[in-house]
Amino acid sequence: MNYNRIILVGRLTRDPELRATPDGVSVVRFAIAVNRPVRPGAEEQVDYFDVVAFRQLADTVANYTTKGRLVLVEGRLQTRSYTDRDGNRRKAYEVVADTVRFLERPREGDAEPPAEAPAPQAASRTAQRPAAAAPPAADEPDLSEDYNDIDYEPDLDDPFR
Repeated sequence: MNYNRIILVGRLTRDPELRATPDGVSVVRFAIAVNRPVRPGAEEQVDYFDVVAFRQLADTVANYTTKGRLVLVEGRLQTRSYTDRDGNRRKAYEVVADTVRFLERPREGDAEPPAEAPAPQAASRTAQRPAAAAPPAADEPDLSEDYNDIDYEPDLDDPFR
């Protein structure tokens, strides 16, 4: 049995670059910086990962993310070989993304991602909210209004800072 899965949380190091294949398939490339855990008092270390996504996921990433945004990328690690301009054989390692989740709210002036973006693959398992919630039973209290007054404070709620 073989298994190749990678999950990364990091910040985009540059704006995503959207292109299309000769067949018209959307392809986006971007890189993320992921802080490596270090001992207290040690100098912080960062790893950089190249990421590529295709089709609808590529369009969504290109339209709704920018440099510095915090994202979660899930996919597989892939190696490809190529010959550089000097004729040298090289290898490139990149993450082929199946899922990209935006972990921060859009900044003022940024486009807001769609509330329910369709999954990029039919096999993706995503929990769907019911169209309308059933009313509480007579003996159950209605808790739907209890959480309306909570304010979101990005500096306190971001577990990755």
